[in-house]
Amino acid sequence: MNLPDALRRLSTIAAALILSSCATRAPHANIIAPLTAQVCQGDTFHANVTSTDVRMSRAACETFGVRIDRDVEAMALPPAGAPRHYHAEVKITRYSGGNFFASSLLPGAGQIRMEGTVTLYQAARRMPVGEFTLSKHFIPVGLSAAFVKDYTISDAFSKAVAKTLCNVR
Repeated sequence: MNLPDALRRLSTIAAALILSSCATRAPHANIIAPLTAQVCQGDTFHANVTSTDVRMSRAACETFGVRIDRDVEAMALPPAGAPRHYHAEVKITRYSGGNFFASSLLPGAGQIRMEGTVTLYQAARRMPVGEFTLSKHFIPVGLSAAFVKDYTISDAFSKAVAKTLCNVR
């Protein structure tokens, strides 16, 4: 293998890694009802994830809920008074896990997509204290499909939920 051939292969791998890094960027929330509260350290929080899209299984919803709980706990700001109890309803309205084979052959064919609505409730009275929507899309092209999985997209989505609920900028 000569030097130009090695550089071409290395640049192809570098380009795939750069393209796949877009998948880890958390989406911005579109606020429907302003959040009048934020989850802080010491607060009790639980996320219940449901999906209207049949492609997302109940087990995937439960795993995603645990991931949101973990991210909210990690990003919670210092306490702001007495501990409160919160409950989040996460409704996934669109879910597509993508397809490595399709995306490696046809650009745009194996889209990974996740859209949903998050409503935060104060648990004691089930009073809504905010609502927002999130949408995360990624179109793996060629070799970048090998580096990006649906887990990557759902992880970026859960971090966006946690950042919004904890008011982290």
